[in-house]
Amino acid sequence: MLSTVKTLSLIAAGLLSAQTFAWGDMPLQNTKNLILNAKSLSALKVEAGSGFLHITGSDSNEVTVKAEIYQDQPHDEYCLGLEAKGSNAELSAGQCDYHTNKQTRIDLTVSIPRSFNVNVHDGSGEIIIRKAANTVINDGSGSIEAIDIQGTLEINDGSGSINVRNVSRDIKIHDGSGNIDVAHTQGNINVHDGSGGIDLNDIAGDVVISDGSGSIRVDKAANFELLSDGSGSVNVTNISGKTTL
Repeated sequence: MLSTVKTLSLIAAGLLSAQTFAWGDMPLQNTKNLILNAKSLSALKVEAGSGFLHITGSDSNEVTVKAEIYQDQPHDEYCLGLEAKGSNAELSAGQCDYHTNKQTRIDLTVSIPRSFNVNVHDGSGEIIIRKAANTVINDGSGSIEAIDIQGTLEINDGSGSINVRNVSRDIKIHDGSGNIDVAHTQGNINVHDGSGGIDLNDIAGDVVISDGSGSIRVDKAANFELLSDGSGSVNVTNISGKTTL
């Protein structure tokens, strides 16, 4: 089953990477700024296609979005919106119709209240999230960086490197391919990885890993358990409790 998942992830990543490369040559055609009062809201939900996504928490009571729109030729056949639904601020950006020849890439720079939970569904492109509460990331391809998360963190990723720092609660990572680097976390961490190196450092809680291929290095954790390992070196040091290989 792991082999099948890994193969599908690699195929999807290849298609998305080829598309991203083609779209990367498109010129900037327009920039739009969106603002939403967030006093009665507690979370941000994002549905995005191609383009980078940068989210940063602040002391503001607004959600602000800078959307940079890249196209071969200017057109309006894309979706971009920010609205309140219940307790959520909902941001959508990308192509409305993926069968059209009029392609659009949208780079998003977002500011939110730092107390907001964040839930992201993203097609491709770099994701950086800083200073947020409970965070869930579902991503097709592209690097992911999550730093200063005051809550839990869950990442489901097709391909691309993952870099995590300073998370106050539990972490779950399910990754197809790409290196995983996590440091300075207060909760437990569970990693299910297809391929790519795993480097975990200064984990206050327990570490559980299922790995297809790639090196594993863990330095400083409460307990360590390796559920499965296809290939690659395993180096575990400074485990205060039990180590199970």
